[in-house]
Amino acid sequence: MFKYIHLEREALKRLGGELNLYWMPCLLVKFPECRPRDVFMFDCFLRSYINNPYLGLLLLKKVPRNLKIVEEPPIEAQKIGVEKCNAINIVSELNEVSSEIYRGVYSRLYELIDKLTEYEDVEVKMRVFFRTRRYVIPAERVKDVGKKIAVESIKSVLKTLCIKRVEESYKIPIAVAEPIYTLFYIYPKYTLAGFVIGKKIIESNSHAKIINKFKESMEGIFK
Repeated sequence: MFKYIHLEREALKRLGGELNLYWMPCLLVKFPECRPRDVFMFDCFLRSYINNPYLGLLLLKKVPRNLKIVEEPPIEAQKIGVEKCNAINIVSELNEVSSEIYRGVYSRLYELIDKLTEYEDVEVKMRVFFRTRRYVIPAERVKDVGKKIAVESIKSVLKTLCIKRVEESYKIPIAVAEPIYTLFYIYPKYTLAGFVIGKKIIESNSHAKIINKFKESMEGIFK
């Protein structure tokens, strides 16, 4: 049975404007041996549409430590259903990702980045001795840089979660997880999105971009 993360209505007022609200299924995860006071939130919904173990780490959020869990939804909002959302999935994905990253195998990460990103030439303007010069960075080069950034981002997340290399292998810390509903907001044009937890607003424009890209296959969940 999913419980709910409490939120303060004043936080919603700070968002302003027209927005759509949903109870999004997530997984609250703690790593007691590694960061006993920290709480992380893993996606449970988008992975249903994008089968790639790197997605959860790219969308990972650290949430306030003093969050309050309640039995009933604090406000009315559409509830998004999901089939799988448990600790075993997370541990399995961490194992898969760690193994590939430590072996330098980035094919599935690159596949995800290509699926989520549209690359274009980038024009750079530079002022040199009272003259403006323009340089164009080809889309292919932008793509290479983006993939390098993605690799470093994943490595940083693994380090944050205390996943360490031990000789020729790696060590996954014990995870304690709880499926939960978190209030998710998204603006009608899919420009901004995020979560409301207690008094805090945690932006996640990555969610907005992914939902905008795949909304046609999401069975009309998002308006």
